[in-house]
Amino acid sequence: MVTLRRRDQVLTVPAGKSLERILREAGILPDTVLVVREGKIVPLDYRPQDGEEFELIDVISGG
Repeated sequence: MVTLRRRDQVLTVPAGKSLERILREAGILPDTVLVVREGKIVPLDYRPQDGEEFELIDVISGG
């Protein structure tokens, strides 16, 4: 299983899908978050392995 943490939410999903697909299936638009592991941004085409944990950081924009 793969763990994604976003603020107070914890999402646990099976491994094997790309991060982009995992986010979309969870109802999260990939363009609205950065996926971070060990302090580094992870590309959305990455396929997480069992046991990996990620933090989702909201992207804020404005003018």
